[in-house]
Amino acid sequence: MINGRQNVDINLVKRKMKNITNSNAVNGSEAVNGSEAVNWSKGVNMSKGVNWSNAVNWSRGVNMSDAVNWSYGILNCYGVNRSIFEVDRPITQRIFGIEVSKERFDEVWSDLHEKLDGWFPKFNNGYELYLKNGSDWEKVDASEMESTLDDWEKPYEAWKDMPQEAIDYVKSLPEFDAEIFKRITGLHDKKHTITIDGKEIELSEESLEALKKQLI
Repeated sequence: MINGRQNVDINLVKRKMKNITNSNAVNGSEAVNGSEAVNWSKGVNMSKGVNWSNAVNWSRGVNMSDAVNWSYGILNCYGVNRSIFEVDRPITQRIFGIEVSKERFDEVWSDLHEKLDGWFPKFNNGYELYLKNGSDWEKVDASEMESTLDDWEKPYEAWKDMPQEAIDYVKSLPEFDAEIFKRITGLHDKKHTITIDGKEIELSEESLEALKKQLI
């Protein structure tokens, strides 16, 4: 196994190629656009010489790597941007920008998705069209898809219905960063001002509730 990929005899595996446009020499791959010499890969755009890799954009000579952008000569790497000849960049896990262990990441990932219960932010009407067409993506007319956001720099409309249980869980994490969370989702603590001994004190929603419980 290399970089999490099982060593398999690809001659024994048959995969259906999907969504190939304006591309040449493409084998066993999906979602490829304007590219050449692509083998057993997904999500490749305007790239050449890509093998057993995913999410590659405007790059050349990429092998057994994921999430590569504007790079050349990349082997066995994850998360590469504007790099020339790089090898063996490992996977790193982060929560609110803080590097964590794989075990910690997996724990938070599992707990968060349990609380999300299938919910995810929707930035366009694609999912609505999917449901209208009997939950069959092949029946969806891509020309009907459009953004549901007024400002892509502030995609808050997509996050407004995030389940409260998930929000509370995220805020309870020791890695939580309120500014990062607000920047991404637009969600933030409602502030309450109380006066004690003539001094105004600002409290978050959680702090106010905790204070109420102590006083009651």
